[in-house]
Amino acid sequence: MEFQRAGVAELPEVLALMREFYPSEGLHLDEALAARGLHWVLAEPQRGAVFLLRVEGELAGYFALTAGVSLEFGGPYLLLDELYVREPFRGKGLGRVAMDFIEDYARQAGCGALRLEVHDCNERAKDLYRKRGFLDDSRWIFTKPLT
Repeated sequence: MEFQRAGVAELPEVLALMREFYPSEGLHLDEALAARGLHWVLAEPQRGAVFLLRVEGELAGYFALTAGVSLEFGGPYLLLDELYVREPFRGKGLGRVAMDFIEDYARQAGCGALRLEVHDCNERAKDLYRKRGFLDDSRWIFTKPLT
């Protein structure tokens, strides 16, 4: 598997993958809003990164990391905001390989923690994350859109 750090030129590929991913998670994709968020992250490397996953040149998925700061964790952390592996590539260990890469990336960036969001009903993803040492710290994420 190959990890390609996305730039603005890869925005159409990322959005195409988001069109597949969001409905599978029961999420509504506002493409204009997503493109704005992608541009914001891609414009400044310290804000995060988006990586495309390729297997023998074929687009297999993507993940998005965004930077945050937490007093609890002593400073910077990365949020694994999205991780998507396309259906034909699932069950082949790509998620595990991607998680190895993500964890190394976070450590090299000097982060004190790696956090993520997962839908409560996504047992497959929760199982992957638990096996990777992620803890369900019994916190809820509340959101208030400001736009």
